[in-house]
Amino acid sequence: MFKRPHFQLLKRRLKEPRKFIQVILGPRQIGKTTLINQLLKEIKIPFHYVSADGVAAVGGIWIEQQWEIARAIKKQNGAKEAS
Repeated sequence: MFKRPHFQLLKRRLKEPRKFIQVILGPRQIGKTTLINQLLKEIKIPFHYVSADGVAAVGGIWIEQQWEIARAIKKQNGAKEAS
């Protein structure tokens, strides 16, 4: 299967010890979703994937909500690994 040129770069960034939010953006129909789906299948880490296509630009509330959801998923996953 063809892998996008940014596949290895993003894979390395997600494996860094310090975790940052990774935002993938670009024009429509260039393979962003395909890239992410390929990556998530390969590295098997907890994740929260959401499309921002339908989000109105009204402050940062939506981003904060998504961040809290991601933190909850990570916390839940950490609890599973500890047991």
